[in-house]
Amino acid sequence: MKSVKNYIHFVWMFLLTMNVVNAQSGFNPMGYATSLREALKEPENISTISVYYTRGMIFDVEQGKPTPDASFEKFAELSNLKTFRLNGCPFDFKQENFFCNLTKIKQLEVLELRMSYRQLGSLSEQSIKCLKKLKNLRRLNLPYLYPQEDYLKLQEFLPECEIVINVYPGE
Repeated sequence: MKSVKNYIHFVWMFLLTMNVVNAQSGFNPMGYATSLREALKEPENISTISVYYTRGMIFDVEQGKPTPDASFEKFAELSNLKTFRLNGCPFDFKQENFFCNLTKIKQLEVLELRMSYRQLGSLSEQSIKCLKKLKNLRRLNLPYLYPQEDYLKLQEFLPECEIVINVYPGE
């Protein structure tokens, strides 16, 4: 009789555990994504995206090969994004399009551009205008070798934002 009770208890615990695991399969307690495409699968749960580009592409784990990421035009769908790290540069990167699409993320607090200065260049007037629309932006990381005069100009335009020049050269 005792072994039947233990068996029923074991089966019950197993089924309960499986239900909990299945219920949490889409749950992301860290709110973290490694690509824009991944973040768009559960946009309301993602607060941080850190994308790593190698030769202009991301490595898609599901496909097992380098692929392009989702378009920056999809930023509007990320309702809770607070931190965006761009490590490297997508092959079709256009500075002004990127910064103007960022204005769709009203709650963005941290923007880290971890790429070479050659890839980003100095921020254009249009890019700066778009950055100024990000009222919650508190930290902006810029590439190594970003020109001092452009850095000072940015500090003037974004007085509430800590602007940091990356220590490491990048690509």
